[in-house]
Amino acid sequence: MSRSPGLLFVLAGPSGAGKTTLAHHLVDTFADAVFSVSATTRSPRGTERDGADYLFLDRREFLDRIEDGFFLEHAEVHGHLYGTSRQWVMDEMAEGRSVVLDIDVQGALQVKRSFPSSVLIFILPPDPGVLRRRLSSRNTDDALVVERRMAAAVRETGWIGSFDYFIRNDDLDRSRIQVESIFRGEGLRLDNMTFPAEALKLAQEDFRGLDHWRGKAVVVASGPTREPIDRVRFVSNRSSGLMGKSLAQAFRDSGARVLYVTGPVCGPCPAGVETVRVETAKEMMEVLLKRLPGADLLVMAAAVADFRPAAFVEGKIERSGTLDLEMEPTPDILGTLAGKVQDMCPVLAFALEFGPGGRDRALAKLDKKGASAIFLNPGDAPGSGMESDSNRGELIFSDGRSIEVAQASKRYIAQLLAAAMGRYLKGDPGRDG
Repeated sequence: MSRSPGLLFVLAGPSGAGKTTLAHHLVDTFADAVFSVSATTRSPRGTERDGADYLFLDRREFLDRIEDGFFLEHAEVHGHLYGTSRQWVMDEMAEGRSVVLDIDVQGALQVKRSFPSSVLIFILPPDPGVLRRRLSSRNTDDALVVERRMAAAVRETGWIGSFDYFIRNDDLDRSRIQVESIFRGEGLRLDNMTFPAEALKLAQEDFRGLDHWRGKAVVVASGPTREPIDRVRFVSNRSSGLMGKSLAQAFRDSGARVLYVTGPVCGPCPAGVETVRVETAKEMMEVLLKRLPGADLLVMAAAVADFRPAAFVEGKIERSGTLDLEMEPTPDILGTLAGKVQDMCPVLAFALEFGPGGRDRALAKLDKKGASAIFLNPGDAPGSGMESDSNRGELIFSDGRSIEVAQASKRYIAQLLAAAMGRYLKGDPGRDG
């Protein structure tokens, strides 16, 4: 099992709220926390050092790096540009270190869009008078700048509802305890850590094969897709995307490099994996065509909408009488990939079936798609499948072997499927059959 991926903590709030002090406290307190050094176009203040406190760039250098996609987030604040290196953050998290960012509010919101699993903490002093005194006492800004920062504080606080936590920073000792508690608590969330080895040891034979994925490249397609009718309405399905997310975590935990291609989902994406968000079946297919070459496995857990409106209506269709929609098939993603991707990798497909004959239909899909295996889960089984935290089914291999999978959490089943695929591709029959 690989180490748990690091997390991304973002401390934000108005200038003078005390976010920098609390961010440095986290780094000083926790050995696995590192402080992200932002790039900026402003001049050094006091004893600030280039490369230690900030990476100081001129405006042209900064703009060039924006064009190159260098920044995870960037913003202009009080006339100066600030930004955070995307690759540096990803590298640190991959090594199991949690990154602490001390940035402005608009930058924090950009980070949340790029890394939905990031933890956003909003910092505010108890009242405007305290904030004004803090800004004035720094002796780095004149009275006009202080007033601009106070006005900006009002605008920035309008986004407090988009954050995960709030700290009222009036007592520094208490604020330190609170931010430590957030750091510790997030690290203990099962969703943020590798699957517990203690659970795997209870059924070691079932989880044999996970080691096959160390150093391999795995692409997981997940979530539903949405096919737009107009700017407001769409055709989709009831998939939560949880099975796909759990599979991305399972292969990540086994040491694979995971690319997670997901349709619209409400929950956070898994930490420690590269995530690409798409909306339609066509967009998902285009990403997979570009990124699949060189992969060792494609896990096609996405619940792709089978049909889309034949025509898109700009704006919003007004409600009046009935609405007639002409539908057409969405692209056959696996069929297209098999025909266009040279040296196509093995595929784990999924089949959600209802009623009698479901296994025969799954076998036909397995053969038609040219997959190495297919997971058949009955859509009418109580408490499993779509919109559920649990699942059950049968993993069927192209050579005719199969494994019955009893009902359990999707996170647990994902580990079982990753292990079984590892055994299968290694040519290890084990007890599968």
